[in-house]
Amino acid sequence: MLTPTELIELQSERKYFIENGAKASLFDWLRSKGTNFTCYVEYLNSLDNEQKLNNNIDIIRTVIYALHKPFQFTFFYWTLLIFILHKFNFKKPIMKIILVHFILRTLGDIINKFGDLFNHYYSNVPIFDANGKIVGNNCKYDSPSTEMHPFKWFLTRQIGCIFWCLGEIVADWYPLLRTKAVARDKSIKVVYITCGLFNFSKVLLILYHYTLSPTKLYDKNGAYDKAKVDLFYFTYWIIQLAIIYTSVIYDYSVYYIIKKSFSRINQMEHGFLKKFKSISEFRILVSAVVCVIFLPIVSVTIIIKYYYYYKYGYHNLEFSFDEIRQSINNVQYFMIFIDQILLISSSNKSTKISMLSSSNNYSSMKPSRSATKLNFSSIINNSNSTLIGNNILEYNSFSTIPRSPLSPTNLSSPSTPTTPTTPATLVNINTSFIYKNNGYSTPSKTHKVNNKLSKSNSYNEVKKNENNVNYEINNVNNNNEDNHNQNNNIINDNNISYNYSNSNDNISNIVSPNYGILSSFIDNKYQF
Repeated sequence: MLTPTELIELQSERKYFIENGAKASLFDWLRSKGTNFTCYVEYLNSLDNEQKLNNNIDIIRTVIYALHKPFQFTFFYWTLLIFILHKFNFKKPIMKIILVHFILRTLGDIINKFGDLFNHYYSNVPIFDANGKIVGNNCKYDSPSTEMHPFKWFLTRQIGCIFWCLGEIVADWYPLLRTKAVARDKSIKVVYITCGLFNFSKVLLILYHYTLSPTKLYDKNGAYDKAKVDLFYFTYWIIQLAIIYTSVIYDYSVYYIIKKSFSRINQMEHGFLKKFKSISEFRILVSAVVCVIFLPIVSVTIIIKYYYYYKYGYHNLEFSFDEIRQSINNVQYFMIFIDQILLISSSNKSTKISMLSSSNNYSSMKPSRSATKLNFSSIINNSNSTLIGNNILEYNSFSTIPRSPLSPTNLSSPSTPTTPTTPATLVNINTSFIYKNNGYSTPSKTHKVNNKLSKSNSYNEVKKNENNVNYEINNVNNNNEDNHNQNNNIINDNNISYNYSNSNDNISNIVSPNYGILSSFIDNKYQF
């Protein structure tokens, strides 16, 4: 209960109340605490010390929550992620757009939260008799809706809406910038026009909030004028519907122009997810499709609301689907962050592939360490030499050795000399022959091995291949026993055999100090 002294002190606050339909300016309404001073006194008399303390705690809590609003912003962590991925380089246009979008919309949220400091407005609630005449008033202490407090309405809807809409307008330019990067012909004017219409619809929403002045929220009896506020929201939802429609038109125009100028979309035959991950413009289309899906819901609710108002005079029907509207509105802004993340991811993958390709090309020119494990005794570098033992080696003519596996039909006959083309070198690795250009001719009776060992062959596969080679050699030696002994002597005398060390390393490149990379691989099948 208030003491007599406190009641006397309260009289100084009567000037903040607009009673009995008194004429008041906009400034008077903004600083007003209500339309009934008596209700204000009654409310204070009803408070005990605990409730007073709790009201002070609510004020402190509201201020802290308001300052915390940027961290509760829907796109805060998305924004922070993009900043990190772009290394806080705010010189980029996309970074400027995201930064301004974040600042403006969070300012709107902060202002809206500060509006919770004005949760009490002391007004009249008229009492009607059976004939509809006002016979008295009850007191209303709180203002559960924004429209019930003149200053709260001014702060959160007329001022806060400016920051919300301007932040959205800045972010709406992102598809336009993406389109300018691809299409530079006159057709882009369509995107400018649709973007202008989209932005204008939001500017119209800002201006429309000023048509409901804080001076019109209460009637001459000091009661909340709900009918006038309801009529305001009829038009408000028409503008919101126009915003959604212009958003769909804008997104589709962007997609159409880019599709017209960027044939990659037409050529790709991948599924939805592949296109969504690969094509930025396809993601813009997705946001438009989402708007189209929910557009009928919002449209039908507004039509029904108008129908019941004009036919039956119902204006208290709650047809508000504001959560759906916000979801539709935020889809295109989520797409901005998703688009940037996928673009950066795609760019990083391309960079890695390019670096890997360059590394592979460079490493293919470098000597393989495993190649040094092949102990070369000597390399034949005398021109036009002839080995005695015609069954093994006989240099009569010049030919080239193809890199693909040799079929029996491609083997040269001992009696049929081949046409000279490119000189070749013979290297024997466990009786496997490698030819390199050095002025030698191919043997007339050739036992050729296509040495192609893929890098994936394991140690066991190499051993198996060696056993196959030895098996084939034994067959050749059995058929040519006399020549075999003679040839072994020749090979030992001239030191042209090579010992293949049993190691785990796969042979990818064989490097000769005199002739460079021989690029010979052992294959699963050997042909002699």
